[in-house]
Amino acid sequence: MGVFSRFRALFPKGSGHDAGAASPGQLTLGDAQFKQLAAVQSMRRGVADVSVSRQRLDILAADLQRAMDALQAQATTSQEAGNPVAAQTALARHLIMAEQLGDLLSQRDALAEQESMLIASLTQLQARVSGFNVTAQTLKAAQIAAEARHTIAKSLDELDGPDQNRVR
Repeated sequence: MGVFSRFRALFPKGSGHDAGAASPGQLTLGDAQFKQLAAVQSMRRGVADVSVSRQRLDILAADLQRAMDALQAQATTSQEAGNPVAAQTALARHLIMAEQLGDLLSQRDALAEQESMLIASLTQLQARVSGFNVTAQTLKAAQIAAEARHTIAKSLDELDGPDQNRVR
């Protein structure tokens, strides 16, 4: 059973204390909590997607750096072997890869910044959802207390009714 189905089981539509409290087109507390949970889950997936993309760029940058190191070693070996054309070709490819590495690192840095902003937004959203959940629980508790007071008052009225008739 998934998180959403468990959450929906806690707040089924049309049951509980907030049933019928919302008119058509308005959300019940359970529906609102479910939508907020879905928004948090969606945002978490977004953060995870950005994080995975950033990690992939890190891996690509490391691979590119290893290839550049190999080209540098190849250029040095070719130069020492007396083959300046091969050394020049290796250095030219090294320069092209260095530009690509710079672009890759700037993309990775942009993703890291986006990831940080998304994490901050997720933290704020989670705090707002927690606050809403506390408010919802408080409202439910107040409603239950009001219903209990009403039931007690009704019971007391029923008890007082026959006593007053006997006293007269």
